[in-house]
Amino acid sequence: MSFKPKVLIVDDSEINRLILTDMLEDKYDLIEAGDGKEAIRLMNDHGFELSLVLLDYMMPEMDGFEVLEVMRERGWNAQLSVIMISAETGADYIHKAYDLGVYDFISRPFDASIVTHRVENMILLDARQKHLERLVAAQVQEKTRQSNMLINILSHIVEFRNEESGRHVLNVRAMTKLLLTELRAMDPTFTMDDEQIERIALASALHDVGKMSIDEKILNKPGRLTDEEFEQMKRHTIYGAQMLEKVPSYQHDELVKTAIEIARWHHERYDGKGYPDHLVGEQIPISAQVVALADVYDALTEERVYKKAFSPEQALTMILNGECGCFSQRLLRCLERARRRLKQVDFGPDPSASADPSSLSTSAPVYNEKSISNLVYERTKYAFYTSRSQEMRFEYTFSPPVLTLSMLAAHKFNLDFVIADPLDQPDLMAVLGQDNIERLCDRIRQLSWERPECELELALQENGEPHWFNFILHGIFNEEECHGYFGLIVDVHDEKVKREALERSAHHDGLTGLVNKAYAPVLIQSRLDEKTNDHFALMIIDLDNFKTANDENGHKFGDEVLQTLASRITRCIRSYDVAARIGGDEFVVFLQYHDHITPVIDRIFHSIQGEYKGYPIQTSVGVATTETCARDYDVLFETADRLLYEVKKSGKNAYRIDHLAQEE
Repeated sequence: MSFKPKVLIVDDSEINRLILTDMLEDKYDLIEAGDGKEAIRLMNDHGFELSLVLLDYMMPEMDGFEVLEVMRERGWNAQLSVIMISAETGADYIHKAYDLGVYDFISRPFDASIVTHRVENMILLDARQKHLERLVAAQVQEKTRQSNMLINILSHIVEFRNEESGRHVLNVRAMTKLLLTELRAMDPTFTMDDEQIERIALASALHDVGKMSIDEKILNKPGRLTDEEFEQMKRHTIYGAQMLEKVPSYQHDELVKTAIEIARWHHERYDGKGYPDHLVGEQIPISAQVVALADVYDALTEERVYKKAFSPEQALTMILNGECGCFSQRLLRCLERARRRLKQVDFGPDPSASADPSSLSTSAPVYNEKSISNLVYERTKYAFYTSRSQEMRFEYTFSPPVLTLSMLAAHKFNLDFVIADPLDQPDLMAVLGQDNIERLCDRIRQLSWERPECELELALQENGEPHWFNFILHGIFNEEECHGYFGLIVDVHDEKVKREALERSAHHDGLTGLVNKAYAPVLIQSRLDEKTNDHFALMIIDLDNFKTANDENGHKFGDEVLQTLASRITRCIRSYDVAARIGGDEFVVFLQYHDHITPVIDRIFHSIQGEYKGYPIQTSVGVATTETCARDYDVLFETADRLLYEVKKSGKNAYRIDHLAQEE
């Protein structure tokens, strides 16, 4: 049995709960509360099992705002996402809801597509947050054994998201270890052992982990940040500490404690003018002091989007003159003592390879000036061509499992440039979708040395909406073994929409936009053949006394009545149900159900009744189900049509269902 996220629906209206249940029950495990007090009890009982709460605003005894207040008092709003249900759209109301922790709104009357998309997006967001916490936990837990893998992953994050050199994390780690070792040699009162120094050096890799929560436009802005932007940037210290504080089960681990210290306080200044807590002097842990100095030195000597690189000698002079912060005098002496080793040091791909920090000074540069120049040229040319076409490029390797995206593709889908273990990343899965993954895998399995290429069209999620792209894949083979693939993603959405519009015009009714009489039998029979174990119902809906509307108000008014009824029908059913117009004032609805069809039919029947500009819209309905009839469109239609005739014969404005008719 596949896992379904658990969603709590809180609404005092039973009809509203039924509508939401019909829309969501296939994908989610739903529980319901009829008032605020029951909602609080269920939240208390189910705790973190809940992925989302759909909360009505207007309820007796305890309204939605009062529920949110209780959630805030008990600390639940930090772990439990809430979508508010309301027809209220006033600015004061919306501001208050956001202040109390609401993430999104769904307005009534419900639109099936909007409801399903927003719920799905919020569930994915919740999964993303939980995944991020698990990821940080896993990275910290592995500490010594997998430290190099941790550093490499973080280097990729820095390089591709923050547009800094991917070596920054490596450099800060190596320099942290170097400074602490120098401090121990210089100051007899500083008695830190090798294990403690190694722990601080490793934890330094997480000093900027909070930048994952900062807007990329601020991170990579080439010019000076505004005051507001700088305030946002400063919060990466708080975000980083909070991420690490939420790592489950390891809060007493010394590595985690050290990483929290560094993440929060590596921008504090010795004179108390730093952030976020304005610590003074030795109030700042030595771990954060050393990482702060290493961070500043590397920032000065590396090129960034907003500045050129300074030489090691210039950087040293600026720091010692107090131009780049305020540090303790003993750390500045350490930096000066390490001057010779810092001037031409290459920190290399593996800082843990040498136990002796002094050996760093003999390392040779990995790239010479010419090779770096050629690499920059090729990357610039590549970025130029891809940014001016609709093509996006990607490469995927099986071992290790890494997906690399071009700049255009990464920005298009709001993803990282390099994604390790892509099938375990919620952000990527939210864009692709499980069905698309399975289709891609099927096509990839068909690739061979003789036929290495294939292509297929897929609808990906872009800003919460499906968008069509053509995937062109080329397998990477070594003899008969495939090691991965690379390819192009081409935006074909406009072309696809045009084709579908032509198909839609051939299959849909021009007045109401519903499926037309010719296509309805084909579509419904295909659904019956596709899902042979599911229950379906076919409704025939006839508008009572429609001739009166035309005779008294004219045909234009009659058309408006038909359009109104079609709109009400559409709002009452799910996006994958079928609604069709099969005659002048006759409609067919084909829907899937699980246990009991009567409450569903009753809800739809009463929801489509009502007035339109003084004209009473009333209907007669016949319903046939696959529980009673053969799984054949013609048989279902004939049965529903017979029951409809019986309703009209007995007085109209009612519905009749086949299994109830048999019981009678």
